[in-house]
Amino acid sequence: MFSRISKVKSILSDTVSFCSTMQIGDTSYIDGNALALAVQKKSETFGSVDIQFKDYDIFKRPIYIPRLYEPVYSTFANSNPFIRVGHINIIGISSSSVVGVGNVGHIRMESRVKHIRQVPKKVEETSVEDSTNNT
Repeated sequence: MFSRISKVKSILSDTVSFCSTMQIGDTSYIDGNALALAVQKKSETFGSVDIQFKDYDIFKRPIYIPRLYEPVYSTFANSNPFIRVGHINIIGISSSSVVGVGNVGHIRMESRVKHIRQVPKKVEETSVEDSTNNT
């Protein structure tokens, strides 16, 4: 099935989170899906927030995958079946992403994020000049 062999001396990742994958070795299929609601609220107290994914259209829309209509012709000449890499240093893998060492047949990834900012309305204040000119 696969025609190349990956050889990595070392791999280091500080963080792997939120539906992400670090795949070492061959795999046929990877499917990742991450949905996130990011709520920023300016308040002295932060209580529970009752927000659901179903409340927002971004999580209901179907995924648009463009179709490839042009024919793709390719040829490969793998004179050396090894892919050699020294050291891999990764800061972070997040939100439905993949780091793959090895062969992968098919990958399908999706990440949808809705950012919500809740800030209080400013209360209009009377200026000092207005309050002193009432004579």
